[in-house]
Amino acid sequence: MSPSPSITVRAHAKRARVACIACQQKKQKCDGLAPSCGNCVKGSRTCIIEDPSTKRQYPRGYVEALEERVARLEASLSVEDGDFDSIDHDFNRPHKHTQQPQEVPVSIVASIDANAQDSLQNDSANNNGESLNELSEGPSVLDLLCLRAAGGEPHYFGSSSAFSFTKLFTARLRGAQVRGPGMTLGGVSNSFVQSRPRAVPAPMPGREVARILTSSYFDNVHPQYPFLHRPTYTEYEDAVMTACENGLTPDPLKAFFVFIVTAVGALAVPFAGAPLPESLYTAAEDLFEHVLQLNSLETIQALLCCAMYSLRSPIGVSIWTLSGLAVRQCVELGLHRDIPWSKVESNTLKTEVRRRVFWCSYNLDRACAVTLGRPVSITDEDIDVALFLDIDDENITPTGFLTQARTSNLETATVVSSALHTIRLRRIWARMQRTIYRETHSVAPHRNSSSTQKFKDELRAWMDAAPEQLVQGCAANNAFGSPEWYKLMYHHSILLLHRRRLVVRQRSSHDQSRWAAPECDDASVYLDCASSSQAICELYRTLYLSQRLNDTWGALHVLFLAGLTYVHCLWNSPETRNTIRRDIVSSTCTSCMIVLAVMSERWDAVAPYRDTFEALSNATQAMLVDLETASCMPSGPVLSSLQADQVSNYFAGMADIGMCSSVEQLLMDMITVEY
Repeated sequence: MSPSPSITVRAHAKRARVACIACQQKKQKCDGLAPSCGNCVKGSRTCIIEDPSTKRQYPRGYVEALEERVARLEASLSVEDGDFDSIDHDFNRPHKHTQQPQEVPVSIVASIDANAQDSLQNDSANNNGESLNELSEGPSVLDLLCLRAAGGEPHYFGSSSAFSFTKLFTARLRGAQVRGPGMTLGGVSNSFVQSRPRAVPAPMPGREVARILTSSYFDNVHPQYPFLHRPTYTEYEDAVMTACENGLTPDPLKAFFVFIVTAVGALAVPFAGAPLPESLYTAAEDLFEHVLQLNSLETIQALLCCAMYSLRSPIGVSIWTLSGLAVRQCVELGLHRDIPWSKVESNTLKTEVRRRVFWCSYNLDRACAVTLGRPVSITDEDIDVALFLDIDDENITPTGFLTQARTSNLETATVVSSALHTIRLRRIWARMQRTIYRETHSVAPHRNSSSTQKFKDELRAWMDAAPEQLVQGCAANNAFGSPEWYKLMYHHSILLLHRRRLVVRQRSSHDQSRWAAPECDDASVYLDCASSSQAICELYRTLYLSQRLNDTWGALHVLFLAGLTYVHCLWNSPETRNTIRRDIVSSTCTSCMIVLAVMSERWDAVAPYRDTFEALSNATQAMLVDLETASCMPSGPVLSSLQADQVSNYFAGMADIGMCSSVEQLLMDMITVEY
């Protein structure tokens, strides 16, 4: 539909011609023609320019194309009783000045939905509906539209789908980066983070430095979250290094992954120092928008890479935000469904990477949701895709597998064996969350001892089935996948199993304004929780002193929950106080304090956790001494009014990082309830 004659489309002001980056690097005269200068046309490369004010890089001519598109849309909207079908058609029609880059796949102007619709029509015409009929055996044809755009990823469209979420959340992600990551939506908002200047983007590291940092990433992070394919990443890295060595601008997608992987790897390298990972992360951040706009499998991998950085750094985007976005993008691409991808394309590598990306997103989402006591981003009932295979990266190729996948604990563990076993634990957590307690219900938590015992048996079986630890490379020095790590996760799961039973109280029939005794009156529950809390504190101390464990926000939550539960059990259970020796109590509290103190030296946001536990620990040990000298029950609140006021002031910072409601109630009881 043409604009009304009464509507005048504003003319574009002339812009000064800017030399493209390639011409600047090669010191050639740039004619400034759009959509590509003469030199770039001759060199068959994308013409990329840099905005002198914002330093952002983009294909030449895309701003003009966007302005013309906005003008057409405004003209269409101004027509009385406008035809919105024509608006949609006009919006989806490719613009004559829009160039699809070859090296920089930034689809700023092209509509994903339009490409998808064109692809669907072409596929239907070419295949006479055969592909859709074959796919109808799984998800509904109306819901699953495997739409092949040029270089695009198949998308899953449900009844309420609209448009790609990545464009909606680009600003949200950029805004979140001025705060520390933590686990929550907002992140840490202390003065240290807000006043910290943005690091200067680092140049691309040389091959030797990149090799060291890449090895650090794949030794320390990849075994736990194997959403990247190492041989593919190695190809990316080699292409980027070659381009930089030849004075060329590397592909922004490949450059992003090299920057972010080396940034995460630098966090685990002792000699790296703080400026290096932050500078590498800032360089990756500048390329992040390019990757987001792809709306593809690589987009989710990029989100997960950023989450890996945020897990280990005081600077970054909220982990809760990133994990949620990753899962939702997985749903958009249909990665949660058991789709016969071989009917769409025959690429074994891509099929396996899809599964890895989804289950790693699931893993991170479940860890955040259970830690914070929040709903999950996708329920297990909506998932029917199989787990990825237990096979090393180098044995997966586009045409097939070079060896058989591992299927038994009698076989040697692969690099992904521990990750698969961790995902099985997260699925147990999800069932625990649905069965044992639900935050939205006002009724008492599930007290069926048979269900609790069933989960305890499942957890014990899970730990007994743990694969052996990898021994090649530096994996032996990594805590993840070690016997100590599996013990940590087992004992943490025991605390998750019982944590609401420790704090949910029923109203007294005599006084509705006060809480009655804890509903959990079984001494064995207190003893189980105290024993698991003690094991967690001692294991963390051992791993930290042996330098086998790096700081993560998840570790902070696990450790603080253990320390808090430990002192809570000592205050509430006479059986626990009579069973545990005083020297063991002192050793356990000291172990927790040491690790919190070490973490607070690196991350300022940990200080409230450290100071809160120190106050609770001192009060608990003083209570035990009083009980030895005077045979009486504990009385009064755990903390004095002055100490309670100080701890209350810490709540804001702790809440910014993220705190489960049951943990918050547990802490409040320690401060306010009289025993």
